[in-house]
Amino acid sequence: MAEFLSQDEIDALLDIAEAGEEIDVSAEEQVISKEKNYSIYDFKKPNRISNEQFKAFSTLHDKMLRDLITDLSAMLRKIVDIKLYSIEQMTYGEFILSIPQLTSLNTLSIKPLDGRIVIECNPGISHKIIAELLGSGAVAASDNLDRELTEIEVNIFEHFYKMFIKHLYRAWDEVTTLNFKIESRDTNANAIQIISDHEIVLLVVLEITIDEESGFLSICYPIAYIEQLLNKIVEKIFSEGKNKKASRKKDITTLISGAKMQIEAIMAETELTVSDLLELKENDIIVFNKNATSSSSKIYINNTEKFLTVSGISNNRKAIQIKSNIDHEKQETLEALRQMREERVVKAKESNENIKRLLAERHRK
Repeated sequence: MAEFLSQDEIDALLDIAEAGEEIDVSAEEQVISKEKNYSIYDFKKPNRISNEQFKAFSTLHDKMLRDLITDLSAMLRKIVDIKLYSIEQMTYGEFILSIPQLTSLNTLSIKPLDGRIVIECNPGISHKIIAELLGSGAVAASDNLDRELTEIEVNIFEHFYKMFIKHLYRAWDEVTTLNFKIESRDTNANAIQIISDHEIVLLVVLEITIDEESGFLSICYPIAYIEQLLNKIVEKIFSEGKNKKASRKKDITTLISGAKMQIEAIMAETELTVSDLLELKENDIIVFNKNATSSSSKIYINNTEKFLTVSGISNNRKAIQIKSNIDHEKQETLEALRQMREERVVKAKESNENIKRLLAERHRK
């Protein structure tokens, strides 16, 4: 039993348990911090989405990574690792400043919604993917990663973007149908302006690792265009979680429903020493722990005491009727709580007596 429970907490738990309600063990063991809980809020950039929406949005993109890893590995014939690096809320101007000046950019329409989104793959990984697609593998040491991609390289890299957009479509299709279509391609970050710099966006950053070389791919969603879908994402993701739990519970129930158990009804019990047992003879009488006319009995399941019952007859067959559950764990918990309360009462009395004694000695002086 946790030692940090206060007297009020012990009394409250005893009241709940004695009233027949379930005891929440986690509530007993939870440490309530006395420090203030607060977060810094920037009024210049107010949060447009809730924590629930952040979590659901993250789950939506995290789910598509497994299939994306498989397809990219097959395309490059390499072991590839892709992780959801971060999801952040920022202004569009901050997004443009956070990416390299020269990089690979695509703007996508999101019909039937208005507006566009931006996908950016920085040179740290785009040059590596292009080299793998061309069959050369390693990026040449003389190759300058800060240079613009040539028109041929942009066309080659489009194969990767088409594959990525296919998985992005599948991820969003679980929520709503969005038709992602590449509208423009560029290599200069300043040339892409889908919204004003002060507008809020959601930036999803994926980290792609190929042959121990890694880089980032970013998806920039203007919140003004997808805000109407955020609650749909939350409902879809959370409802899936509930359905999975219900399905898992059903599976577990099905698995254990066929389990066999030994059930015994004990009408009466007594204790005998080995010497008494050895000395038993004909016409000896054994006294049990209850009156012979009592119909009460106990049910043991796999040698564990579980139910209090009443014995009788039903349809001319011997039967037992369950009256109550014997919850030893709850009784042990109640007993431990009572013991803790008694110990604290004793300590409180001793403390009060010591204080009174000290005050009396000080008064005599």
